[in-house]
Amino acid sequence: MAKEKYVCNKCGKHTPFVQEVENLPDGVERHYAGCQSCGYQSTIFFIDSEIKSLMYQQKNTAFGTKKKERLTKQIQRLMDDLKQKIESKGENDENK
Repeated sequence: MAKEKYVCNKCGKHTPFVQEVENLPDGVERHYAGCQSCGYQSTIFFIDSEIKSLMYQQKNTAFGTKKKERLTKQIQRLMDDLKQKIESKGENDENK
């Protein structure tokens, strides 16, 4: 079976999709894929303990239920908020 590939956000080449995890401060995990051609790391998502807990609940909730839909929306909102918080912190660190 062929490995899944993606197009690198920096060099534009196709590279095998291998998801890796970087542990950040405050229990945050950064999930990313690294380009084998140029080494650029494309962030897939960030999660923390609250999001992990909700994802576990979501996984164990019946498909098509209002609870699963609510959990999905809550997880997406929290992931978006965490991403924005981390990326804005990174911009502030770069401007120092």
